[in-house]
Amino acid sequence: MLATRWKEPVVIQDGRIRITLSSTEEAMNWLAHEREQDTGWWRTAWQSCRAAHEGRLPADEARTAVMLAVHSAH
Repeated sequence: MLATRWKEPVVIQDGRIRITLSSTEEAMNWLAHEREQDTGWWRTAWQSCRAAHEGRLPADEARTAVMLAVHSAH
């Protein structure tokens, strides 16, 4: 599996837990376990990460979608 690493990771601080996402694949794993999967931000982030993983979208655009999802969820 091809890992699409980001230059700068996305860091999620959720209470005492700190989650660091460094690639679209790691973000997809986080999104798969996120509680609010029926929201628009989740869907946009998931689709962006999937497209980046498949080479249809730059990895930085997927990172931006994940950052928006993080800010919307927490």
